[in-house]
Amino acid sequence: MKTEKPTPHRLLKESRKGKSYVSRDLAAAAVLIAGLVALATATSAGHVHAFYRGMAERGFALTPAEAGHQATVAFLWMVVPVGLAAIVAAVLISLVQSKGVIAAEAVRIDLARVNPVSGFKNLFSLKTVKGAVTAVLYLLAGCLFAFLAWQLFAPTLFSQVMLPDKAAGALWHDVGWKSTALLLAVLSPIFLGAAFVEHRLYIRDMRMDKSEVKQEHKDHNGNPEIKQKRRQINDELSAQVQADVAGSTMILANPTHIAVGIYLHPDYPGLQFVSVRERGHRARRVIQCAEFHGVPVVRDIPLARGVYFGTRRYQFVPRHLTDSVLRILDWLLQVERQRRGFDPDQDEPTA
Repeated sequence: MKTEKPTPHRLLKESRKGKSYVSRDLAAAAVLIAGLVALATATSAGHVHAFYRGMAERGFALTPAEAGHQATVAFLWMVVPVGLAAIVAAVLISLVQSKGVIAAEAVRIDLARVNPVSGFKNLFSLKTVKGAVTAVLYLLAGCLFAFLAWQLFAPTLFSQVMLPDKAAGALWHDVGWKSTALLLAVLSPIFLGAAFVEHRLYIRDMRMDKSEVKQEHKDHNGNPEIKQKRRQINDELSAQVQADVAGSTMILANPTHIAVGIYLHPDYPGLQFVSVRERGHRARRVIQCAEFHGVPVVRDIPLARGVYFGTRRYQFVPRHLTDSVLRILDWLLQVERQRRGFDPDQDEPTA
């Protein structure tokens, strides 16, 4: 049973197949608003006036072809801006609702669309009920708009019979804007409510069962078993680093951002081996590990930076830095002897 909400990856996948959420009611509202705005701002009756004025000035002696051409031009000047605004509004609202996803996989023949069984089932679907309820609400809203428009604007329109042409035009312009605002106010709740219900139905159709969610999570984010194996490998690497820290002769630090482990073989003091090389939070962990294992930590910023940037892990210290490292190692040896009670100039311990 499909009870789980669809994942974002599932919604994106279905959108590429053409099954994205696009509310037709919101698209119709956008087309209506854009068309009305274009009709009021981008169109003009001047071309129609010029057409009739030209015919009158020429004594209506235009040929049918010439008259048809001028009438077509005047008609296009009034219709094309409205059509372009409506098309742009429909495209933009569709892209916004689909989040800019182009249904590239939807261009194919789907024979299931003409299946009579599927069509019969759709007669009793929730989408059909939603469409019927929306149609009834639109009808009631139209009746309400007609009633309110008659009550609000009829007395004003009937009173303009005796007004001059300029005043009558201004009156019609004012009534037109007010009636448009009234129409949108009546239809807006239906637009928004239908869009909300349609979105809920879309999410309901896209629901998944638990096995699908688990499989998609595995495909999209990786297999948990593989991730666990990677974590085990990282833990093993961390254990190796800890072993290298414990086996180092000393740790050079800068003072907490860089940590370089130096290993010195007692029989070959000239060969200084870089056993650990870390920076950032890993360097701080190396210092903590060294202090835990009793490995000396020497904070020498120039030397630590020189060894860190001049070598790689499991390489020898550069020749021009070996003397500096040896001086520090000699100093550590003297400190260790003094701590144990030895005189550095004698071979026997002091009392």
